[in-house]
Amino acid sequence: MIITKFISKRNIVIYVNNIIIFSILIILILIFTGNEMSANIAQYQETKKIIIKKGDTLSLSLNYATKLQKKDIYNILKKQKTMIDVDHCFPGDFYEIIYNKKTGKLINFKYYSTKNSCSFKIKSPYNNNIKKTLKRNKNSFNKKQGIVSSSLWSSMRAKNIPKDIIHSFMDIFSGQINFADAKQGDSFNVLYETECINKKNRRLSENVIAAAQYKTHLKTYNAFHFKTKKNQGYYDENGKSLKGAFLKAPLQFKRISSFFSTNRFHPILKYTRPHLGIDYAAPSGTPVLAIANGTVVMAKYNGGFGNLVIIKHPNGYETYYGHLSQYGKHIKKGTKVNQGQIVGYVGMTGLATGPHLDFRVKFKNKFINFLNMKQLPSTTLTGKEKRLFNEKSKILLKKLKRKD
Repeated sequence: MIITKFISKRNIVIYVNNIIIFSILIILILIFTGNEMSANIAQYQETKKIIIKKGDTLSLSLNYATKLQKKDIYNILKKQKTMIDVDHCFPGDFYEIIYNKKTGKLINFKYYSTKNSCSFKIKSPYNNNIKKTLKRNKNSFNKKQGIVSSSLWSSMRAKNIPKDIIHSFMDIFSGQINFADAKQGDSFNVLYETECINKKNRRLSENVIAAAQYKTHLKTYNAFHFKTKKNQGYYDENGKSLKGAFLKAPLQFKRISSFFSTNRFHPILKYTRPHLGIDYAAPSGTPVLAIANGTVVMAKYNGGFGNLVIIKHPNGYETYYGHLSQYGKHIKKGTKVNQGQIVGYVGMTGLATGPHLDFRVKFKNKFINFLNMKQLPSTTLTGKEKRLFNEKSKILLKKLKRKD
């Protein structure tokens, strides 16, 4: 009896041990095969990141920038509409698409919004039971300062300042400083924010959102970000906008082929007459920009000007953009345009010997030489906005001066 019990207990122990060993083996096999399967799956996956450009809609971007099938695009747009306005995406937003390399089948879609500071993920976009998750982003503030040694660009990069920030910094002061002439010993100082996707530490956007400063041996230039009821931008310590009322030029041009003149020999008409504008030579199709906010009062063919756009601006100014090959999107009489908006593209319609923009400025019904115009600040803060700006700028200035 005692022997039988002993054998039974012994058998039970052996049986249990065998089960444990077998279970461990099964787990190890599953882990190994699982890792192998994951590796194989990853091997056949391809992730593509697409950034939304100015003027893009999500539909347009999905069609020209991806190799998705029409049904996948339709399902993404259908589901995405519940989370964002797919027809009004913001430049800088981006999305990620995960494909199957072999079949081209869509595995996953993620959209990251800079405006809403969040990201949206859709699993299996062609499935009716779509799982949606929302992740908030995190912001971190950075302060960098340094001395110019060779060039501003190289000196800022040596301080590990991101390229986007350097571009923004130079753009903010472009109306006051020619950085091509930056001198050794000049100094820079910048406060900026980096926005990252939460838990991924992936950079979403970077902007000089607080303040910037540039010092020469003669002068200190300050810029403070400030948001008003109507707009936002950068202002100096006196509350004057650093963005001029007019762009320095309405396009990226190769050269000026003809200057403002009251007595110019016309190359086609073969006689002398006034040329009350500036001819900017540029390749056909070069975008032409509105130099200031205003309202389109003409957008049609007009004799020797060819395709012509005329914009009326505040304070008695009008600008003319002639010889255009085509008009910008939605540009027609009555359209309100913003500074920097595309109003057309360089061409040679009308009386033109080659592709160029005939650009003219009229002030109080008289054409004036744009190259001799004195740049005016677009806005100067007043009243309550000026008081709020003064409070904010004093705090930011202290942060700029503080030695870290």
